[in-house]
Amino acid sequence: MSARKPKYLTFTIAQIEEANGLQCGFCIACGAMQESCEPDAREYRCDGCSANHVYGTEELVIMGLMQ
Repeated sequence: MSARKPKYLTFTIAQIEEANGLQCGFCIACGAMQESCEPDAREYRCDGCSANHVYGTEELVIMGLMQ
């Protein structure tokens, strides 16, 4: 059996803290940092990959997507 790739990307505490200070979020599909993103943002459109997978920093923590 091969190891499965996680469905979504995860982020470090340092990345989340930096993004929170800059009012940014992250796309959980491609990993791009998105500007002008509230901490409780959900399913914003990503400028990088156009998927609706940008989440704010608080949502990422709640979702358990930090390492």
